[in-house]
Amino acid sequence: MTVFEIAEGVRLVSIKTDKFKTSRISFTMATPLEGNISAKAILPYLLRRRCAEYPDFTAFNGKLDELYGAVVSSSVIKLGENLLLSINMTAVDDRFALNGDKVTDECVELLTKLVFEPIVVNEAFPDDIVEEEKRLLIEKLEAEQNDKRHYAFDRCEQIMFANEAYGKNRLGTVEEISALTGRDIYLQWLDLLKTAKMQLTMVGSSEPDMIKDILTEKFSKIERNPVVRETEFFAGFPKPNYVCETLPVKQGKLVMGFRAGMRNEDDNVYPMKVAVDIFGGGTYSKLFSVVREKMSLCYYCSASLFAQKGVVMIQSGIENANEEKAKSEILNQLKEVAEGNFSNEVFSSSIKSICDGRLSVNDIPESLCSWYTAQILRDELISPEEQVEKFKEVDKAQVIRAAKTIMLDTVYMLRGNGEGEEDGN
Repeated sequence: MTVFEIAEGVRLVSIKTDKFKTSRISFTMATPLEGNISAKAILPYLLRRRCAEYPDFTAFNGKLDELYGAVVSSSVIKLGENLLLSINMTAVDDRFALNGDKVTDECVELLTKLVFEPIVVNEAFPDDIVEEEKRLLIEKLEAEQNDKRHYAFDRCEQIMFANEAYGKNRLGTVEEISALTGRDIYLQWLDLLKTAKMQLTMVGSSEPDMIKDILTEKFSKIERNPVVRETEFFAGFPKPNYVCETLPVKQGKLVMGFRAGMRNEDDNVYPMKVAVDIFGGGTYSKLFSVVREKMSLCYYCSASLFAQKGVVMIQSGIENANEEKAKSEILNQLKEVAEGNFSNEVFSSSIKSICDGRLSVNDIPESLCSWYTAQILRDELISPEEQVEKFKEVDKAQVIRAAKTIMLDTVYMLRGNGEGEEDGN
């Protein structure tokens, strides 16, 4: 891994490897989860479609075909109280190109044209492209809301973080998307070029020198003033919040949000990850082996740590009648972990599972690229192997102390009225 500082708040991260047949390139902008979120969220989807040099579908796809069938994709994720807006390209690695073609360099050049040279008409993005992307973004948002497991998780976040930026949906709202104009998005694009923290991450066998030159030239014309949001961390509250709603679904959804007692994303993070994994991670965990298997209180039940916000979220599919029993037993199993009532075998299984998961990042270029892209807000990057060594240093006493700091904050119950379709989860 090599890191090059291109401009203020802009860096190139090159992971040089010859183990893959394809290369992966990701251009990512980090921006606060505030303001017109939908105008930010729509940008990577809009920018990936075409650019001034390749203004229509035929020309743009013809260029991708020339690049050995390169594929362009986009994503928007929430990382703490910031948004990560990414445009990605996957292409054949240079080692497999004909006649010494520098496919990666050409892909980066095309990627920068998508970002820096979009089609603009009268200082606005064209109406036809904007309206199409608005429709697709609304469909994406509505599809997530129609997935009741996803919906219940989002509702718990909205309630738990009602007074925090983290409670906002990464895509904004249907109303916000509907109101967008080409001018709105154009102004947001200009602002992000100046204020977003940016990282181009590349995984493949090519040398980064030419790519570094391309980026340096692009950013030499932009006055940079990068802005990111410092994510707020809070301790748990004395009395948990409880909200219950009823919708036409056959299976109830119980989501429980906990504050992990972390002061930042690195605070006690390795013992905390192990504690949460023993609580509700693999098949050896308390939630799986006891709440799901032994007591049959749910169809699924798992715990996830979101270290960038210092929270633990429990997701469970249950029968309505089992709500109180399930809540009580989930809290009881957290208490079991906090009291150290787990075997050395379970502890070892958890460490091994977490380490294997980290090392599997190296298996495909997409996951390796995502690993470093997700560290865009960090000053110092950490490799999967370095994290593995950190987890191997964790001991059982640290895990117990970490579990003791996890406090229940919010309970959201989506009760089914038995009239919906089976969702399988």
